[in-house]
Amino acid sequence: KINVDGAVAAICRDQTGLYLGSSSVFFQGTNDPHILETYACREALALAEDLVVIAIYVASDCQGVVDDINRGTGGPNAATIHEITNHCNSFISCSFIHEHRNFNFEAHNLAKFACNL
Repeated sequence: KINVDGAVAAICRDQTGLYLGSSSVFFQGTNDPHILETYACREALALAEDLVVIAIYVASDCQGVVDDINRGTGGPNAATIHEITNHCNSFISCSFIHEHRNFNFEAHNLAKFACNL
């Protein structure tokens, strides 16, 4: 499972909770939370690929982004949504789920720390 945060951070843990890796990216000049959360989901797929994980759940606290990815829509971030849905085909299993912000504290803290660097 990979938890993502809109400040573009991703943390991957296996089914037992063991830490596998994390990533954080800074996009200067972009401050739209919906777009940043979409970028975080794209970063989650790159992290999974780097870690050679073949079955993933990507958990986001942004229901709108999860819905856009699962439906294949996207509005202003349609190109990124399309990239994500195509990239999902490189995994045996790839699902996007919504989780409340309370379960996303690690990704949020990583993103907050990375933004202060």
